[in-house]
Amino acid sequence: MSDESVLPFLSSFDPPQQSEGSLDPLGLYSIADALGVRLAPGIRERQTTPRFLTLALVGMVACGESYASDSEGIPSWLVYEWLIVEALVRQLRGTPELQGVPGREKVLATIDANDVVCARNYLKTPSVFGFHGIYRVLGVKAGLFDAEGHPLDFGYRILSAWQAEQGLAGFLDGNGPGRDLRRSFEKAIRKGLEVGHGADLGSEARRIIAEHLQPRAPGPKESDALWAALTHNDVMRGEYALKLISMDGQKAWHQASGSEADYHAWLIEHVSPGMTQLLTTIRSYERLARLLTDAFDEIRWTMTEERQPVSVAKLGLGLAVNHASKEFLTAYGEAVIQLGEIDPGLRMRAERSFVRLGEANSPTSFAARLLDHHASIQKAKPPNGKRAWFDLFGDERVAIRPAYTVSGFAPAPEAYVHTYRCQPLTSFARQLGRVSLGEGSS
Repeated sequence: MSDESVLPFLSSFDPPQQSEGSLDPLGLYSIADALGVRLAPGIRERQTTPRFLTLALVGMVACGESYASDSEGIPSWLVYEWLIVEALVRQLRGTPELQGVPGREKVLATIDANDVVCARNYLKTPSVFGFHGIYRVLGVKAGLFDAEGHPLDFGYRILSAWQAEQGLAGFLDGNGPGRDLRRSFEKAIRKGLEVGHGADLGSEARRIIAEHLQPRAPGPKESDALWAALTHNDVMRGEYALKLISMDGQKAWHQASGSEADYHAWLIEHVSPGMTQLLTTIRSYERLARLLTDAFDEIRWTMTEERQPVSVAKLGLGLAVNHASKEFLTAYGEAVIQLGEIDPGLRMRAERSFVRLGEANSPTSFAARLLDHHASIQKAKPPNGKRAWFDLFGDERVAIRPAYTVSGFAPAPEAYVHTYRCQPLTSFARQLGRVSLGEGSS
């Protein structure tokens, strides 16, 4: 018998096993995100600290033309980020000021291990999760710097304010203590590129960084320049931010208790026609998203409670499923019309994604189609698809997989499913002195 005869027989293509996927199970996020981008370009929910834009600008000056280039795969901006985060961690360790600094836990562990900060032990994807990654798109969208890392007019205004308030004349040009700081950065960045890890700046340089580049301590003129940059070059972002910090806007936001749905219900009566249309579209799309999300979560809860495979007919008895089944066509029709007013491409995306749900002719049929829709969304996720959250049995029963059980279910018909930038803008406004912590209280 030959060796080949005992080898397993393989088909011409054996796809890799599908992995788990726990985000966006109904494929609702991409349209919501596109609407959020139109509302406040560059602003993301994970942004909290606008002074990281100043830190990025300082690095662009220190790196010069090498900012976007790399040496053996390490870009200059990343070496600068290592230097800054390590200095902040060493100087601010154990203080509240260190909270919110991306990469701090990685650097703390590296220091405790008596190791050097490098690609091996820093964030796996710093271009996404480091402070450059989190704030770079906002800096470009707000016109602070270009995509290659060259400061623009508003960026230089911020840098000039920072240099003056921090007593660092000479950082941009000329002589002074700022020139020495820039040169120490330049030297450390060159060294870091040579050795492939962060270079020690020394205790005095680390003290200066913590004193002059502490992320939560912008000076008043620097704050003014940052806020002006964030509100000047995009009509929607500017209007949205300025309404939020107005006296009436702060009162409405406080009364909404963090509910963007409630805040938008007030805001839609106080904005320009362009923003009125965008908010109308958001509210229509969120109504559709809420119907589907509540029905889906109720299905998960029913399966969790049963602890065994459940018939689709039983899933169709749920109140949220019944409500979604009755209201879907109206909500879907309104959503696609409003999306078309904003962007025909978004309308087409919504039609392709959700039209088959409208073919259901009963709550049971709607539950079945919602499960099919979820499975299709999971299967289409890159790179090789994700597993559905449910297992389907031959007798048309389904069971939830253990990782996706829930501890309870409470429908939230008035709440948005997605977020629309009020939280980061509020954080920006507070840190830049536009509003106080108590402002807007009744």
